[in-house]
Order: sequence, then C-alpha cells, then structure tokens
Amino acid sequence: MKNKQARSLLDCLAYEKLLALKGEGFWLKKGERSALRLFHDMARRVPAYKRFLKDHGVLCARIKTVKDMRLIPIMTKKNYLKKYPLEDLCWDGKLSALSIMSVSSGSTGEPTCWPRGHEQDGETSLSHELFMRDSFEIHKRSTLFINSFAMGVWIAGILTYRVVDEFAEKYRLTQITTGINKDEIISIIKRIGKKYDQIIIAGYPPFVKDVIDDGPRNGIVWKQFNIKFLFAAESFSEGWRDYMYEKVGAKNPYKDSLNIYGTADACILAHETPLSVLVRRIAFKNATLYERIFTDIKRVPTLAQYNPAFRFFEEKEGTLFLSARSGVSLFRYDVGDSGGIILFSEMEKILSEQGIDIRREAKKHGISISQLPFVFVFGRSDFTALLYGVNIYPENIRDALGHPDISRFVSGKFMMLTGHDKKKNQYLEINIELQNSKPFSDSAIVAMIEERITQTLKEKNSEYKKLSEIIGSRARPKIKIHPYGYPEFFRPGIKQKWHQKKTNLMGRI
Repeated sequence: MKNKQARSLLDCLAYEKLLALKGEGFWLKKGERSALRLFHDMARRVPAYKRFLKDHGVLCARIKTVKDMRLIPIMTKKNYLKKYPLEDLCWDGKLSALSIMSVSSGSTGEPTCWPRGHEQDGETSLSHELFMRDSFEIHKRSTLFINSFAMGVWIAGILTYRVVDEFAEKYRLTQITTGINKDEIISIIKRIGKKYDQIIIAGYPPFVKDVIDDGPRNGIVWKQFNIKFLFAAESFSEGWRDYMYEKVGAKNPYKDSLNIYGTADACILAHETPLSVLVRRIAFKNATLYERIFTDIKRVPTLAQYNPAFRFFEEKEGTLFLSARSGVSLFRYDVGDSGGIILFSEMEKILSEQGIDIRREAKKHGISISQLPFVFVFGRSDFTALLYGVNIYPENIRDALGHPDISRFVSGKFMMLTGHDKKKNQYLEINIELQNSKPFSDSAIVAMIEERITQTLKEKNSEYKKLSEIIGSRARPKIKIHPYGYPEFFRPGIKQKWHQKKTNLMGRI
C-alpha cells in the first residue's frame, strides 16, 4: 500500500508541476493526439461503433488529423446509445470486464446504465487530488470530508467515495459518507468537527444549502468551523456563492468552494479552478465582458477548466460535443448541454481588451495558473420553461431566490410549470420550497418573491422584458409556496428537477 501511495503522490506532484510549466500548445496537441487515438481504438475494438461508422459510410483510414474528425457523425443517445445492446457499446463487447456500473438520473427520460473500469476512477481520483490540493490545500490542513452526494446506483456518491479513498491516507483526511442525510451531517459536525482544521462538505448545491440553513436551528455556529464546499450537478450565481460564504464565514472567494462539471457518461468533464472563479467574478461585475465571454446574457453558466488530454471538447453553434475514453467510450458525443469553449490565450486576450491583466490579478490573489482551456456550460436547454414562446431559464429563478431578502425563507429549490387559466391564457407557475415544514401564509413575502423573480427575469432576459411590455401582468409568474420536502415537487432525492414539461394544468389557478 505504501509503495502504491508513494507512486500516486509522485504522479500527482509531477502532474501538478507539469500543469504549472507547460503552455497551452502542449495540452492542445496532447488532446488532439489522444482524441485521434481514441477514435481509431473505438473503430477497431467497440462492436457498436464499428457498425455506427459503417452505417454512416465513414472510412477510418481517412481520419488522420483533427480537421478530419469533422467528417465523423455526431453521436447521440438516440442514434448510438439506445440503438445498440449495452455489451456492444463496451470495449471488445465485454460488459463483464468492467468493474462498476452507475445509472444516470433520467432527468430527460429513461435512466441509462454507464459501466466503467479502474482507469476512469484513476483519472477522476487524480483530478480530485489536484483540485483539493489547489483549492482546499489538503496537504497543509487536517480535513474532515463529508460526502453528502446520494449513494446507491447514482454516480456521484460512490464515485466520490472511491476516488477520495484512493488518496485520503496520504493526507490527514478523513472521509465520512453520510449521503443525503441532513441530520446525520449536522450531528457529525457537532460531535467531531472541531477536531479538524477544515471541513469540506461535498454535495448538490440545493442540498448543501439546506444543511447550512438548518445548522443554526440545530445549535451549530458555522463560523466556529473552517467550512469549504465541493459542489456538482448544476450552476449557481456568484451571489449564491457569496450567500453561502457569508453564512459560514468563508474568507477566500476563489478557493473556499469549487463546482464540478460532470456526468454519469464520462465522470468529471471539467471543474472550477481558483482562476476560473476569479474570471467569472470579474465578468459578473462587467456586463460588456460578461457578454463577450459567455455570449448569452440571459443565463448563468458554470465556468471551468479542462484537460483536453483526458476530455476532448468541441463546440458548434452553442452545443458541446465530447470525446472521452470510458467503459462506454464516447466520440463527438452530444452531451445535451449548451455552452462554449475558450482557449486560455483567447481568454487572456478578451480580458486584456477590457484592461484586465489576468496573470497580475491571479498573482495578487495567490492563485496559480494552468494554461488549460476553459469551458462554460449553461446546462440542458430542455430544462427551460416556455411562456408565450419565450424561454424561461432555471438559472434566472435560482439567481432571484438567492437574493439575501429571499434566501433566508426558501431552500432554493423550485419547480416551473406552464399552464393555462380558464380563459386559456398561458401562465408560468413557480412552485417554491421553504427552508422548513412550518406553515407559511405571509402574503407580503410571497409578493416580494414574485416581484424579485419578475425583476430578475426582466434584467436577464430581454425577450421576457419585451413580453412583459406586451401582455403586462400576465407575464408575471404565479408563486406557490410549499413546506420543505413537499412530496409532489420536492421529495428528497438525488437531484431537483426544475421544470415539469407535461402538465394537466388546463384551468388550474
């Protein structure tokens, strides 16, 4: 075990040094070579991909450069993953050769099985070790790591346990797997939290917010601990991040939290770095810069960095395509997320045009720089609601509910529905969860929430603003308040679904 740990630490430190020394061109070329090698390996060894390429008339011998990759058809769940037997999607058609199986959440349809092997867990462990050293400095502090991701067939909880366990003994790090058990998390922190220099709470943003909001009611004074956050699964605004920081007394806005962009399809795709958080916070204060980087001012993206040698991204017309080696390997796969890619040199130039020297800013805040490309992710377009043909994005509702005047009442979870009144006029209904199960009948608070959401939508969404000018008060959302854990919309589980497409709300008010 000690030899394995020594090799692993050496690998981590060597990779950490390589990230600091090597420029953007090194990683891009490495990524291109890895992507081409992946394509030819899949064409030779994956039965389903052989048939997929044959059906699309692709001659593998002609694919020699990254430009040639544009000749390869886009892979989707419908035309590939759902079309072939699971075993044929695996290397050499051997499902049993893979060590573990996860299941996607089924947010957009029927759940999908995703087998993987030790190689993928090893890459994910390296990523976790690197960013936990960089952001949380686990090599300098004793750490209690609370894994509150859901356990079971879902990927986040078990994967996090496995990969953190790989390197935990090399540091003064203790992991506890509470899953989505809020009472257990609070109890653990009260009993042993002060025995560690820091506590990292890992989990889905709305659930972690529940834990933090409930702490004081259960006798926890958060500022007595050194709390850090590891999030995954969805984006949030910098205002929301600041709310969480204020609650726990966090002092470093760039290193005290980190958000992972990952999927059951291919584990970790990218993650926030202190540098990406710095860029995002600068952009949020500069509307011109924000639009220049993210192109869509209506939405709130996650901004992360990724290593193209592990995960190779392409982008076309605002849609992200991924190539990644895994149990079920993917090539030019439509992950279902909208967003974009910005090379490090491009980001540096964009910031420079606004008078910002990002290297100097990073040095000022004690942030190390890796010249890896950036990816920004808005999330799935099918999570949006439609009101008179206008897209209503969940990011904007989250932003509104994160306002300090409102966040002290609500959990942050909501469900959007589009319905029709008795006159057959369309309306937007937003069901909102309270922080606890106590009855709530304060109409002034409900009115404040409605006003904040309406104003946020007008500020962030020009189409909604125009719609409001045309149809007036009918554009305002109907707010419905529910107690914590309300079973119709907020049953405790792995992820909150923000939009319910199919409704029977004709005539419901």
